[in-house]
Amino acid sequence: MHMFRKQLVTIVGAAVGMVVVFAVWIYRPHFAAAALPSEDTASRLAYAARWLLLPGVTLMMGIMAAARRGFIRGAIEGTRTPDHYGLEITLRYNQNTLEQTVLAAIAWIGLALALPRDQLNVIPAMAYLFFFGRITFWIGYRLHPLARAFGMVLTALPTVIAYGWLVWRWLSQSLSARG
Repeated sequence: MHMFRKQLVTIVGAAVGMVVVFAVWIYRPHFAAAALPSEDTASRLAYAARWLLLPGVTLMMGIMAAARRGFIRGAIEGTRTPDHYGLEITLRYNQNTLEQTVLAAIAWIGLALALPRDQLNVIPAMAYLFFFGRITFWIGYRLHPLARAFGMVLTALPTVIAYGWLVWRWLSQSLSARG
């Protein structure tokens, strides 16, 4: 595939992912499947932790898929770079999912502590995006490495936006405390 076509496929996948993320943001009140927590810190942290089940499930699915390596010829020894392409993709998926889960957990905890109570429904919206993003990332990766862009955007963009907002909030509070 020519370089331009590869870039175009990646850009289109990422753009569609961004549209989905922003659509979910607009309709985020509909993602409040669980009752919002009370105002105390422990309830807010428990609320964020409850929604971390969805990223955990995506990681567990990948680990379970990789655990089948004992049945794949050329991978039973446990080598980090197996001959089997599908297993290699699954191991890469697991590594990336672990990284994304840690980043999401930090962001969701920060949001749980910083957002007004009536805006905490952004956490379930992010959890659903994470879940569907990881699934589409894994499927896309198995089809062709370029096809993972959509899933990566669904997974990472909400987390990046959350970090941006949290850093902005922290900086503005720090600067106002000095002044």
